[in-house]
Amino acid sequence: MHNIGIFPKLFINASIFLFFTLLLMFPKGYNYGSTALLVLSILFLCYLLYKRVGFLEVIRQNKAIFSVTTFYFLVSLFFIFFHGEKIKLIDNPLRAFLFLSVIIFIVYSSVKFDILLYSIPLGSFISGIVALYQYYILSLESAFYNQMKIQSGDMAMSLGLFSFVIAFHLLDVNKYKQKQIALVILFGIFGVLASLLSFARGGWVGVPILLLIIIFLYRHLLSKKLLLGGITFLCIISVVLTVNNKFVNRLSEAQYELKLYLSGDDKVSSIGERLDMWKIGSKAFLEHPISGWSLKELDYYKKDLADKDVVTKASISFSHLHNQFIDELAKKGILGGIAILGIFIVPLHLFYRKVVGQGNKRIKFISILGIIHVLLTIIYCMSQAFLAHNSGNIFYFFVLFLFYSFMANESTRSE
Repeated sequence: MHNIGIFPKLFINASIFLFFTLLLMFPKGYNYGSTALLVLSILFLCYLLYKRVGFLEVIRQNKAIFSVTTFYFLVSLFFIFFHGEKIKLIDNPLRAFLFLSVIIFIVYSSVKFDILLYSIPLGSFISGIVALYQYYILSLESAFYNQMKIQSGDMAMSLGLFSFVIAFHLLDVNKYKQKQIALVILFGIFGVLASLLSFARGGWVGVPILLLIIIFLYRHLLSKKLLLGGITFLCIISVVLTVNNKFVNRLSEAQYELKLYLSGDDKVSSIGERLDMWKIGSKAFLEHPISGWSLKELDYYKKDLADKDVVTKASISFSHLHNQFIDELAKKGILGGIAILGIFIVPLHLFYRKVVGQGNKRIKFISILGIIHVLLTIIYCMSQAFLAHNSGNIFYFFVLFLFYSFMANESTRSE
């Protein structure tokens, strides 16, 4: 444990608070807190180098997370040069790599995670208020309509589920009043509602399973009263959603579009275009599984498939393939596939092993947050190139490294 003074710790907490509360308040709200902490983290590393203070021990102790992130960055850099792409495409992988400095800064400073208990539920609540205002007051077509609704809806869902985990933790430590816990749950509902009002269906698919995972991991807290409250909550949400015609229509549309696509009658739909893009990516990977395709080559390949009526012309207009995993395989081959799997599977394993048989409630809590974060992002990446956008890239890696750093700090304190 190192003593770096009170002001750096205050700055860390302030940056985290700003990140979660401003995340969906307005377009690109995710930039402010994350950029502030990234800049300070890099400056802190420069200071350590200037003072010749070693930080390699932090990297060595956390080599798994550093290794997979560095590999992800290097694979992206290699294929940019290999395919002769514009260097600006390295922006997102480079930012992910630079965010590793946040781990060093937070671990070195031994900051506690308590700021998360307030900033995440508040951010969830704010996202719900913004969504309600945009949809019902401004009468926009959907919440977050002017700020990438799919990405925003997914991030709002994450804030909602994070808040539910926080509520279970507050109940577990038995230091908080029931009114406080109920307020956190209410704020979590606002986040889920914000996602639903975005009408971005991709992020909803695995939510019931993740809710069951959260309940299972905190099953020792279950009681008849809590179960009754959960059932009541689900009934209320179901009634609210049922009377919302647009929500019901979105679900019906998905079933109808899938049926049409499979029958071959009509592929020009949201579902049909996605399935066509996945077909393009799969075929592209099988043709060049090692080298992948440059963006220009992939565009020609798309047009060729459309000309042969293998896919619709509507499905070839996107720069990515609406599935992060297929997109990486098509453009970077097997190496790209290994890299993208690594940044999910390795952190998931690191968090999971801290949960199994864990008696320390603080370590268990932050590890469960990490598990839910990784699993949710995997779900988002199944129907969207979530990490191809600045918002998704920053949200995944910044939050991942926050949760991981706090887990490392709590583990050190418990030794």
